[in-house]
Amino acid sequence: MTKKDQKPQEKLEVQLAKDLEEKSKIIADYENTLKRLQADFENYVKRVDKEKLDYMKFAAAKILAKLVHIVDDLDRALQVLEKTENKEIKAGIHMVHKQFHKMLEEEGVKEMTCMGKKVDPYCHEIIEMKEHESPEGTIIEVAQKGYHVHDKILRTAKVKVSKGKPQEKK
Repeated sequence: MTKKDQKPQEKLEVQLAKDLEEKSKIIADYENTLKRLQADFENYVKRVDKEKLDYMKFAAAKILAKLVHIVDDLDRALQVLEKTENKEIKAGIHMVHKQFHKMLEEEGVKEMTCMGKKVDPYCHEIIEMKEHESPEGTIIEVAQKGYHVHDKILRTAKVKVSKGKPQEKK
């Protein structure tokens, strides 16, 4: 091979090397784009699955809220029945009451514990403020129970709250 032949061949090799480098960069860009799209799609699938689970958890919340009112009625019926002598009726109401509580528990419904705690405006509805020995803002009576379902509030509790110790009259 002569020097004349080498120069065009060297130019060709340099050009091929440049082309190869450009194509490698394009391939790397495509690979990165593909990886990002794949990650975005995986995140999308995870988000949709989570939304489905959340929807399923809270789809029954409306019905559960209505059932909570029935449980309240059963609580009141049990209080009245304590004064009666009819053991069969008491036993029947107790069984129904127990089944309702079990069903609500299975669905993730939990009763709020309020007595003696500080008022939380997101969980409690204040229906009355009274002078009381407890510190101001402390719940002293629960008029209607509140409930959570899967860490969300199903129904706020209606409570009576202390507004502090009674003032002495001078």
